[in-house]
Amino acid sequence: MFRNVTAPVFASRIFISINHQRIAPLTIPLASLTNHAPTVAHNPSPAWSPSASHRNRGGHKERRRVGALRFLVASSFLSWFTKKSDDDTPESQLITIIKRSILSIQHEEYQKAEQMLHLALKMAQDLQSKDGITYIYDIMANLAMEVGDFAKAEKLFVNVMQRLFADGFVEDHIKMLHLSSKIAHLAQLQGHLDKAAQGFEWTLTKLEQQMKQIGDENARELRELWGITKNWYAQLLMECKRFSEAKQAFLQAYDAYTEIHGKLTEEGLTILNNLSVACSNLEDYTSAERFLNEAIALAAQIPDLSEAGVYKANLGLLYLQQGLLRQAHEFCTFAWRYGKHHKHEETVIQANYCLEQIKAMQK
Repeated sequence: MFRNVTAPVFASRIFISINHQRIAPLTIPLASLTNHAPTVAHNPSPAWSPSASHRNRGGHKERRRVGALRFLVASSFLSWFTKKSDDDTPESQLITIIKRSILSIQHEEYQKAEQMLHLALKMAQDLQSKDGITYIYDIMANLAMEVGDFAKAEKLFVNVMQRLFADGFVEDHIKMLHLSSKIAHLAQLQGHLDKAAQGFEWTLTKLEQQMKQIGDENARELRELWGITKNWYAQLLMECKRFSEAKQAFLQAYDAYTEIHGKLTEEGLTILNNLSVACSNLEDYTSAERFLNEAIALAAQIPDLSEAGVYKANLGLLYLQQGLLRQAHEFCTFAWRYGKHHKHEETVIQANYCLEQIKAMQK
């Protein structure tokens, strides 16, 4: 008869928290994935003013970084690109360099992007283009966030905030709320959890106030930012071991995200995985299994999704936690093979941990 697995048996690794773009996984039972997505925003409220001196908690490079560029391209500064000008004008040349820098980030050519952005910044300063300078600082901040230099990213975002304030933007403008959400997320990533909580809560309150007042025309952008902020806030709640609140926040984030983008996206699957993590910590194994199985079924419809193996490994660990060794061995073995085939290190590590625990329990 198999014995039940108690919490101490599972050390800091049990289920992974997969990181979508930029951040190392959360070390909580089950592997939860972290969504990070650049945008643009401001100095939220006097209750929490961003500081640049934070501890960098390290970055974790994932193969796909869809969210980062989706938000770069959707940046509220992008209207600057619509200015009509002749191809030979200095301003047109500047816009071309900025576009190329974004393409370089999309291709993960970060050093090349950095060089082009510094060139673009010098051109914008020579042209005395206030909008151009602000937009370039925003892209630089997103790039720093992408490569895991969180202190630099925060400093640059604060610079963007200050420039927007100087241009007359109010603190609850959508651009400012984008930035306040990011600054809170950066605070979380650097270990400043109280500051992060204040920032998320302030931003969510402002967004909810705006969603009640604004028409359908701008509701999508507000709703999406609200969902992204809820997801980041849920990750913070997981770190603080407030699992019941985290579950509710993940559910809200998932509803908001899938309402706009549908269910067949990596970001949506990440949230489902994290919901399973929250449920496993609440010992609600039925719900944890349901969310993971849904993620696995949807992942099968996305070709070459490297994180699919992590979902399988997590399901194996979930069975292991309940003492179901046969099922655990089946899923963790599959995950190990999948991780090897797709060269996905985190899946292999997670599957190895699971298989080692199974061997230990069979002795």
